[in-house]
Order: sequence, then C-alpha cells, then structure tokens
Amino acid sequence: MSASATADLILTWQFDDNDIRKAQLWMPSPEGSSEPLKLYNFVTYERQSTYYRWNLMTNRYENAGTIEWNSPRNIVLNLGMRTLSIDVMARRNKASSRSRRFKAFNNVEHKWRPAEANPDNLECLTVSGKKPTAFYDASDHTLRVNQRGQAILDDIVVLNLVHLWRRQNGIDFVVPATAAGSSTG
Repeated sequence: MSASATADLILTWQFDDNDIRKAQLWMPSPEGSSEPLKLYNFVTYERQSTYYRWNLMTNRYENAGTIEWNSPRNIVLNLGMRTLSIDVMARRNKASSRSRRFKAFNNVEHKWRPAEANPDNLECLTVSGKKPTAFYDASDHTLRVNQRGQAILDDIVVLNLVHLWRRQNGIDFVVPATAAGSSTG
C-alpha cells in the first residue's frame, strides 16, 4: 500500500458471530507489553453503536462517537463534533461509480472502493491524486492504515465498519459470487 510499510498501522477486526456491528479493532502490542491492545470497541444495542477509542496518552477508553443504524440506507454517524448522514459520508460521484466518497474532518476528499485485484477487499484513497490511505483485507480481517490515513483514523475505522455492514446487507460493494477472488473488478 505504501512505500514505507513499517510506518503503517496494522489493525485486526474481531467481529461478533451474530452481529458485525459488535466489533473490536486490535493493534499489535504496544511497547513494553506482550498483549495486543484493543484500540476500538464498538458496543451495540439494538440500532445504536457507541464506539470507544483507547487513548494512548491517558491509558483509558474515551467515547469517540456513535452510529445510529436506522436501516442500511439510513445511518447517522457521530464522528466527534460532526454528525453526518451516510448519504454525505458514502456518496457516489456518478450512478455507475463503484466507489463511495467522503470528506474527512481534515477537509480532504477520500473514497472507499473494492480493490482491483480482489473485490472482497476494500481500499481507501484520496480522490485528488489517488493516494492510498487504508486497505481492508477480507481474508484475515486486517485494516492497514498508512500515515496519511492515521490523521483521519476515526473516519477510516468507522466507515470501514459501516461499509462492511452495508455489504453484508446487500447495499454497497456487494461481490458477485463469480467475481469473488478474481483478478477483475
């Protein structure tokens, strides 16, 4: 994904067997620890998830936001100080578009789309310049975020989860059975 893979943050999703919205996102062991660290915890009750992010400075979880799962097409995201609908955070540029665009809190426009080599995977790129920011590998549920994406980590993490849930519900990035694992996208 990037020239300097050592600077990438490699996170691993752990999903509840019955509800993908009940998830944790783990990072490798921080320095001085032998255990991986749960960086994000999504606590879901009925139609709302509250997500907590581990603060590496204070060593405690902080409420980072909420997701209101009204329906696969009606989702409200509370990303810190911003409250946005899924229409704003996953919009198509054209009706035929395979990507979903969003403007991150840093005012840079990005897009999630199925990866060319394997449409089961998702990649996040800047719209201007098509620079990679994140890559989700469906085979091992890893989310690789480079330094550019780390600046907007909440946006990357939350939208990755939302897109996976919407895919599961047949809304976005649905992979036809014949295309799964193919080299065409």
